[in-house]
Amino acid sequence: MGGTLDKALVLTILQHAEDFPWRMQEIGLLGLRLDEQRTYRLHVWDPSEAAGEPPIHDHPYHFTSRVIAGEITNTRYEEDPAGDEYARFRYSPGAEDARRLDAVRLSGTATTFTEAEEYRQIGVSILMESDNGHTHSFIVTRIDDETLTVDGNNPLCGREVVFRLEVLAVRDATDEEMKAGGAIEAAPDVDPSRMRPV
Repeated sequence: MGGTLDKALVLTILQHAEDFPWRMQEIGLLGLRLDEQRTYRLHVWDPSEAAGEPPIHDHPYHFTSRVIAGEITNTRYEEDPAGDEYARFRYSPGAEDARRLDAVRLSGTATTFTEAEEYRQIGVSILMESDNGHTHSFIVTRIDDETLTVDGNNPLCGREVVFRLEVLAVRDATDEEMKAGGAIEAAPDVDPSRMRPV
């Protein structure tokens, strides 16, 4: 999306803000998912509304953010024996109550992004096309002043993956499923009254 389209879309949403299911986060951020796949989100952030100092944190996913209005300062932290000491909580998704606590020393480098600039986190996915028209997704693994390093392997390549499955039910296929050769997915249940032209 271009900058003008981004601004027009955000303006339309904010003019009808009460029509959308916003979620408030403790860091003073209002979040809105813009699609069912959770690919695009709109964040309206006022740090003065945060419940205390926003915590130093990481994300379990990769993303690119475009600043539509205002500015945001992103501070990247690295472990540094000479840095300030912080408490670090570690947990796995689905086991948030089983947090482990240790201490870590960090030093940070701040970068401020302003209107129309993009903030890219290492790990963002880039879709590239070959001369013969085939597309492939690459993950950014390193950025420095002169180079961008990407990895085209599957993200699970070289990792041990263990699946724990539980069979909840077994049933005979319906006649319709037999004709289709497998399960039939239901269409998404979208309330037409919540849809807005863009």
